[in-house]
Amino acid sequence: MAGSIWVGTIELAETGKTVTGVSGPPRSDHVGARVLAKFHGAPVGYVEVPLEPAETLSDRATRAAESALAKTLLWHKRMDAIAGNGAGQPDWITRVACPTHFAEQDGTGISVIVCTRDRPETLRDCLRALQAIRYQPVEILVVDNAPSANTTREIVCELGRSDPRIRYTCEPRPGLSMARNHGLAMAKYELLAFTDDDVVVEPAWLIALAAGFAADPEVACVTGPVASWSLDTAAERYFDSRYPWAGALSPRLYDLTTHRDESRLYPFKAGLFGTGANFAVRRTIVSKLGGFDPILGAGGPGKGGEDLDIFLRIILTGHRLCYLPSALVWHRNRTDDAALSDQVYAYGHGLGAYIAKRLLTREIPVTVLAPSVGQIFVIADHARQAAHASELKAHGRRLAAIEAWGVLVGALAFYRAARKTRGSAKLNEVPAAELPSSAE
Repeated sequence: MAGSIWVGTIELAETGKTVTGVSGPPRSDHVGARVLAKFHGAPVGYVEVPLEPAETLSDRATRAAESALAKTLLWHKRMDAIAGNGAGQPDWITRVACPTHFAEQDGTGISVIVCTRDRPETLRDCLRALQAIRYQPVEILVVDNAPSANTTREIVCELGRSDPRIRYTCEPRPGLSMARNHGLAMAKYELLAFTDDDVVVEPAWLIALAAGFAADPEVACVTGPVASWSLDTAAERYFDSRYPWAGALSPRLYDLTTHRDESRLYPFKAGLFGTGANFAVRRTIVSKLGGFDPILGAGGPGKGGEDLDIFLRIILTGHRLCYLPSALVWHRNRTDDAALSDQVYAYGHGLGAYIAKRLLTREIPVTVLAPSVGQIFVIADHARQAAHASELKAHGRRLAAIEAWGVLVGALAFYRAARKTRGSAKLNEVPAAELPSSAE
């Protein structure tokens, strides 16, 4: 579908099914609609339909979803029926399939950690959405990372006066990993949910994350999809096509034994487990791993990759990770070409740093090296498809080169930073000085 695309959702379990806009009502420049279909709140798939005629949009989206997603809907209804009949102990997939069986509170507290740096407008929207979450008990901890002004503090304190769940703390050292580690130490609860300041969460987000931990006590990390908030510009559509963070809508378990992906790159394949805009962890486990690597992450030498790194380290140390589609959030993609170029370069840089760490720690088996080289061509093909889908054409092709260059520079940057700061120390260990002391 060429041109600006309006993004909406529809709940198929409702009697009066209505498409609801994610970022607002349709505009005159929208040429079509992408609708995320849900059943009992669980995302089941996307359909694309023309916007006009507007009066039949909901009916047309419903028919398209019920036709295209018939098998998925049947599976979901079957899981719902099994979970609700009360006969025996349902297996893991049954316990996490349908949100109608999730507990809105079970006494387990969750600390939501939002790391931010000088983006007050998107932060305000992020916090407003977090205030609408239904799970309790919860705290919302905003980590202000190396701020250049008091604007973030003022916004958080303003909202905190009417909502005691919201707290402010500052990490003066720049870097997303520094900020995440600060939140790790200052948080109140054992379960920590991380999201970004350019994300808008769904009201049931924490309910789903908590369900992921409750369904399997061996789970150390729960991740979820990150859907595009809007697809108005070519830059937004390129990002959406190149990084389909909400493409997988089936619950999955991952570990080193019985729950493995079929990819030859498992568990090293970047992006397989989720992304840093939407995940939750058990505090004690991540603390024992040394926290987030300060060389990685935005604002650090690696410019990214700290999320890929912590997911992998959780798996490699024998823990289990769960991906739940019901733990849905919405991401504001970059809207212009310049900002997109910077972000694509940073993502490539972070990926290169992540790969370099794996090579330096000698974690990657020789059998994985050959398929890893082949991923270069896979990435190039994905970038080509994104350029075509977004109609960025020549600039889209340049973005592929920018991302590839970022990978090379990121690998070198990590190597230099690791040798400078850690010497012969184990690269997976974060120096104690990088982890702030607990608030408790």
